[in-house]
Amino acid sequence: MELWQAILLAFGGNAALIAILAVLAKSLLDKLIVRDTKVFESELKSKTDAEIERLKNEMARNVESYKVQLKKSEIFFQRELEAASAFSTLFHSILPGYNNPLMDWYEACDEIAHDFGRIETRLSDFMSKHGAVLTDDERALLVDATSDAGYGKFDVIDGDVDSNANQKADELYQKLKNLEAKLIERVRAQASL
Repeated sequence: MELWQAILLAFGGNAALIAILAVLAKSLLDKLIVRDTKVFESELKSKTDAEIERLKNEMARNVESYKVQLKKSEIFFQRELEAASAFSTLFHSILPGYNNPLMDWYEACDEIAHDFGRIETRLSDFMSKHGAVLTDDERALLVDATSDAGYGKFDVIDGDVDSNANQKADELYQKLKNLEAKLIERVRAQASL
């Protein structure tokens, strides 16, 4: 064999060996990549499925919590509506009817003053039944009005209403009118949400 054939054979043999090794290495790497890709995909799917399940459970809990909160809000609104309706009925029941065609506001306040004791009792009963749904401002206004009626009943002596009692009756009426407006306004504001 000549030198050039020996060199070619030497380099060619190594090249063929390197080519075979390259094909084997590529095949081995491809199999490793496919295997690692499948493992990665499997782990990723497992983690994703677990995360999706966790999120679904969390959303379900949040929805249930919101439903409970909404139900409580609905019940509370119903109680507020009942309180506003009951107070409106109470307020309009303390207004006297016309005793004569020429009856004026001063005479109406005299009639209210005659009923101070009954009004005090009815306001106190209302507070007992509906006080829990009143705001602090509404509760304070009702307590003040109840107190005014309680003290005012002592200004009516033997059925005679003096100007001070008449003035207290007018003030009581204005406080109760203000309270009715606040209750109705709050209910209407919530109903429009």
